[in-house]
Formats: sequence, structure tokens, C-alpha cells
Amino acid sequence: MNPASLTEQLMFNTIRIETLDGSSGTGFFFNFHFDKDIVPIIVTNKHVINYNEKEKVRFYLHLKETDGSTKDNILITLDAQWFFHSEKDLCFTFANNIFEQVKKITGKEVFCISNDEILIPKKEKLMELSALEDVVMIGYPIGLWDIENNYPIFRRGFTASHPAYDFNNKGVALVDIAAFPGSSGSPIYILNENGYSDKKGTTYLGGKRLIFLGVLYAGPTMDADGSVTVIDVPTQQKIVSKTSIMTNLGYYIKSEELLEFKKIVEGMLNKNSTGK
Repeated sequence: MNPASLTEQLMFNTIRIETLDGSSGTGFFFNFHFDKDIVPIIVTNKHVINYNEKEKVRFYLHLKETDGSTKDNILITLDAQWFFHSEKDLCFTFANNIFEQVKKITGKEVFCISNDEILIPKKEKLMELSALEDVVMIGYPIGLWDIENNYPIFRRGFTASHPAYDFNNKGVALVDIAAFPGSSGSPIYILNENGYSDKKGTTYLGGKRLIFLGVLYAGPTMDADGSVTVIDVPTQQKIVSKTSIMTNLGYYIKSEELLEFKKIVEGMLNKNSTGK
């Protein structure tokens, strides 16, 4: 495939992260910019890697052909350092060493399309949105994926809280979407390929819009007694004695929280350049 549309490009943004205990979740590629340098990272939830900064994981990557397309995949086992967000259920690891490893093994580049910090909306941009917007989530619910082609699953939903405002907790908002085990770490977007309307009723015929809202991490469930509990979206399906009912709602960490990672990366770059 040689992706052309926005949705086709987003097929190559995520990876299905599997830990050695058999649990799985979603990760995605993201780029930070420093002057002329670009630093690619992989982002997921802390609980996807079992809150372990040294967690070993495996995942498949697409390989780039000489004509710029992709048709083959490679399974990578990654034993790397994970860097944790100070407060949120987010972490990252560097991707360059992975790209170099793949090139050494296969002679080919990794084919991936990264998120970019330019997709993180500022407060003013979020205020232009309506309370109810269509959203798309990309990931691997119940670990499901297209094994043959290494493609993720797309799910549609709606914002359940206004994207410009925090939902009870700082840096968190709510979407109306089915958040099954395996969806942890999935990026959530407002995505329009063939036109959209703003909250004032202005229609942009044929207009394209891609806004990176955030990263799924948890969802409220209703217990049999009627009480509501917010839990991390699990990485495994397990049989438990307590009966919980899914509410088809998901909590996401707003994308602006990723900017904390930029400070970590910048600090490491400065340290390497000075040798201190």
C-alpha cells in the first residue's frame, strides 16, 4: 500500500504493543521538533507496560519498499527504557534506535507515519469546537487486528464532554466510544476528509481537518449494584467474580500533556551535546 487519504495514513501511525505476559495495548508514533532536528518517539499508557520502566515488549512494524510503498512486516522485540509522565498515565520510549535496528536486520527503512506536535490543538482552537464533535479512535480493541496486513481497527464516536474543558480532572476529557481491553493508548482524533461544519454553522465543503485530541486510558463501568467505577482500560480480558457493565464511555488524556515529554527529550539532547 501507498497511503493517500488521511485515514489510510493513520493506518500506519499505531502499533499493537504486546508484553511478554500476553497482555496487549496500543502505542503510536509521535515526533518532536527541535530547530532542524526531529526526534521520533513511541507513546502508550503506563499501565500497558505494567508500570515498568524496563518492560520488554514486542510489536510488528511495516517496512518501506524502494518505491515508497509498504507490503512486508517485521516482528521486533524491544528491551528499552520507558520514560513516565509525572502525573498522567502516559509514557514513551525513543524510536530512532528501533529504526536503526530494523535497517540493520532488513536493509529497509521502517514505514510509519507519525503524529506531529503541530496537531496538538491550542486552547483557542479547542474553543472553536462544539461540545459534540465526531471522533475517530485507532487501536486494537480486545487485541483484535488485521494480522495478515498488520493494520489497526478504526472506531467512531463522539465527544461526550466539551474538548475545551477538563472533565473533573485536569488534562482529561470524555468521549462516547466503546473502550474495550486493548484500546489503552489509542490516539483519538477529530477527523474530517470531505468537509465539515463549525459550531457557528459555517460549512467547509471538501475541507480537511485533523485534530489530535488525546490518548485513551480509562473508562467508567457500572457494577451490578448500580455504582459507577472508573478503571484503567485493561490490557487483557479476564474472568472476574464482580459483574461490571460497560458504559461505552472513555476517558482520554489531552494531547497537550505530551508536551511534558518534549522537555524530557530536550533535556537529554542538551545533556548529550554538552557531555555532562
